[in-house]
Amino acid sequence: MATPTKKVIIDTDPGIDDAIALCYAMAHPELEIVALTTIFGNVDTKLATDNAARLCHLMQTSIPVAAGAKTPLSINPNPHSYFVHGDNGFGNIRIPDGTPSVVDDSAADTIVRLIMSNPGQITLVAVGPLTNLALALRQEPEIAARVESVVIMGGVFDKPGNVTPFAEANVWNDPHAAKEVLQADWPLTVLGLDVTHQVSFSREFFDNLAAGNPVAGSFLHDAAEYYIDFYEEKSNFSGCCPHDQLALTFVTNPQWFECESAALDVVTTGEEIGRTIRAHDNQGSAKRIGKQVNADQLRQDYLATLSGC
Repeated sequence: MATPTKKVIIDTDPGIDDAIALCYAMAHPELEIVALTTIFGNVDTKLATDNAARLCHLMQTSIPVAAGAKTPLSINPNPHSYFVHGDNGFGNIRIPDGTPSVVDDSAADTIVRLIMSNPGQITLVAVGPLTNLALALRQEPEIAARVESVVIMGGVFDKPGNVTPFAEANVWNDPHAAKEVLQADWPLTVLGLDVTHQVSFSREFFDNLAAGNPVAGSFLHDAAEYYIDFYEEKSNFSGCCPHDQLALTFVTNPQWFECESAALDVVTTGEEIGRTIRAHDNQGSAKRIGKQVNADQLRQDYLATLSGC
């Protein structure tokens, strides 16, 4: 088995697409997940924490789980997305609780401690609202210079949003946190709906996944039925977009992505709240924005990774 080459912290709100991404990360031989930190979004923070622990049990791995913020920095909380992910976040498919490895430290404390004690070694992957990252930056701004890289699934630049005409859900759920994180002086890549909508997983894909991995693959197959039903009803599309998976694939195979560079900003008030925009007044350092991805390579890699674990 390959020796892990990348230490990652994954900030997550599981969520069916989070489950897809987390199972991949836990199975991937090159990734060492040093912590899962949880956040509200698809579900509330307590359920996100429980679900992260359940996925660790499913994948037979022990990873520290740190519970994060329960509400946004400034705005009133938006409703959670149970109508997309089911009442339990997993399309109402149950998996055993197991013995959770939830730590006493908060998500922000955990992010700060691990980055500061592993300078230049941690990749921070955020696939939910960015509140925990903003709190970590406020607590210890030096993490921006100590982290290896930051990869975010969130935002949209040249397409419509998925919760308003302007905004993507992760940014919309805490636009003030997103603004702080996107403008911090650290090496950051943003993979928004512009690129995540280029990838879909079909029912046939999940059939193949279940055949290749009867445990995790079968769970994801069953949970994804709820997610695909939502896409069919909303968009007349028989499949689902594994949004969060793109952030993990970018960590393992960045060569499959085309990106542009721009300074970024987030609208924090008014009708367009949560909108991510390219900044034209030199606000902050330039960040990478995902523009294209090789969807076929991503799908093949996903199946191979889960089938080989």
